[in-house]
Amino acid sequence: MPLLRKWKTPLLVTVAAIAFLASWIVLSPYRSACTTEVVEAEQAMRASDRELRAVSATDKAAICLVYRRRVETLKTAAPVMRRCGTAQLNPDADRSARVTELGFYQGLVAQQCS
Repeated sequence: MPLLRKWKTPLLVTVAAIAFLASWIVLSPYRSACTTEVVEAEQAMRASDRELRAVSATDKAAICLVYRRRVETLKTAAPVMRRCGTAQLNPDADRSARVTELGFYQGLVAQQCS
């Protein structure tokens, strides 16, 4: 029995270390891909934000073009946020916000640009 106690702790530590390393190796490419996708989506959203701020309120054609681009940007960003989330990168982020915003801009395009 003392021999079992002597080997129990090192064995558990070794098993835990192997499990951690295996999960890190398996999940590392997924995390890298998600990080890249989230960064690209956020950069596209920032560019879209700049377009929205810069467009003239009196030019309806330009506004509709910016709204349509926003919809396309959101269509790309929403699935990335659903799949990868941003909790690890930004704990304050709301994953559903992009989906809600997509519906909002689709409604604007339908009402004002048809």
